[in-house]
Amino acid sequence: MPTLTQASFALRIEPTGGFSLLDWDVDMRPQDALDADQVRPVDLTTQLIMWTDELAVPLGRPANDPAHHLLRTYQATPAPVFGAAVFTGTTRGGTLLGLNEEQALVLLGRYMDRHRSVPGQRR
Repeated sequence: MPTLTQASFALRIEPTGGFSLLDWDVDMRPQDALDADQVRPVDLTTQLIMWTDELAVPLGRPANDPAHHLLRTYQATPAPVFGAAVFTGTTRGGTLLGLNEEQALVLLGRYMDRHRSVPGQRR
């Protein structure tokens, strides 16, 4: 059984703002994580990709403002995001990998900083 430092993950963000950290194994594909037949990659860095459902707009999926806000931390003027979005890692050679623990925590931190649905401390 892998330890947390050996585990790999994917971050799935819903249009509602809900998110889940998915276990990512060697057999996992973005299509599986999005429950979609056709997916579109959006390269964010040399080690990070956002995946979306290619058919989200024709299928009438809602805009995903939370994922769009996170995307803005990587791109100055990102395109709108529709439907669920999944963030994974990659190598320079294009091999699809899950996020390691550090990448997952950084991504979650950025997400929480950009999408604060938790009430702040009362003064």
